[in-house]
Amino acid sequence: MKRDHPFPAFFLVCAAVIAGCGTTRQFEAVPSGIDRSSVRTIDVTMTARRYEFLPDTVRVPEGTLLKLRITSTGGTHGFALGTFGIDERLEEGVAREIEVYAARKGVYPFKCSHLCGIGHFGMDGVLIVE
Repeated sequence: MKRDHPFPAFFLVCAAVIAGCGTTRQFEAVPSGIDRSSVRTIDVTMTARRYEFLPDTVRVPEGTLLKLRITSTGGTHGFALGTFGIDERLEEGVAREIEVYAARKGVYPFKCSHLCGIGHFGMDGVLIVE
């Protein structure tokens, strides 16, 4: 008598749950209806280098359109700001512009999303909307 093994179904359910756990998006990065001419815009230049973002804390007033210009040095990195559904690959030496509309006060963590070495898991920072 042959028994069907429950492992394949169990594996698929676990994979779906794990994939869903990484979804933290609460806001659109830049809402489609935003009037760019009427909101404050702040430009911030950032560097992603081995195991750190410089600066690692970005403060903006509520209601600001933030334009991050990030350049990676020392290899490929990533920039993930999960609350806004952002996850961008940062190739070494290439400046990347990422926009975020900071509509609501709060502290929003960001991190490197591309495994970059032994210090990768400590490569993070925060966006503070005041």
